[in-house]
Amino acid sequence: MRRAFGLSLLLTASLVACSGDDDAGGGTTTTAAAPTTAAETNTTAEASATTIALRGDGLGVVDLGATPDVAIAAVTAELGAPTLDTGWEPSFSSYGTCPGDRIRAVEWDGLVLLHTDGDTAVGTGEHLFSWRVTGAPPALATATGLGFGAVASDAEELYPGAVEVVPPEEPFPGFLAIEAEGGLITAFLGEADEITNLEAGVGCGE
Repeated sequence: MRRAFGLSLLLTASLVACSGDDDAGGGTTTTAAAPTTAAETNTTAEASATTIALRGDGLGVVDLGATPDVAIAAVTAELGAPTLDTGWEPSFSSYGTCPGDRIRAVEWDGLVLLHTDGDTAVGTGEHLFSWRVTGAPPALATATGLGFGAVASDAEELYPGAVEVVPPEEPFPGFLAIEAEGGLITAFLGEADEITNLEAGVGCGE
């Protein structure tokens, strides 16, 4: 699925909770607008405990373009210590071919912050250029409650008139281009139209 993120080169890009043991298997994060999926994991209630929110321009507690120290500290204050910090590595990596000469990926389970040492549309020098959601925990959602595990119809209901559906084209999956809070969020879809990944910011190619 790393390859799928390359699509967002054309798509420049918030209620999150620290999930507990109950969310270890992944979960759906939606508002009451999608009661069936929300009821299955009850992640919406947990999300009220944090000020993080998935946005087109950042995560609520930090904006795209922030320095790595600022971005990492802001998310750590909400979610605790990262589960992975790659340090600075070549920009061509398992995360794709990313901007600049080097990138630094910092993860909190399914949440990934990507930093570059180059200039992008959202910042210059060392800065946060993209966030990704690849699973749960933690429970992740936009201000309206759209998150990992929701389905395409949830997005269309929560963001009426602001969702473009892009069909799959080999070897890439289909995705949604959502004009959400703060700008564009890309939501990649699985075979049953469930959201398997979300991202915002400047994308990485293959």
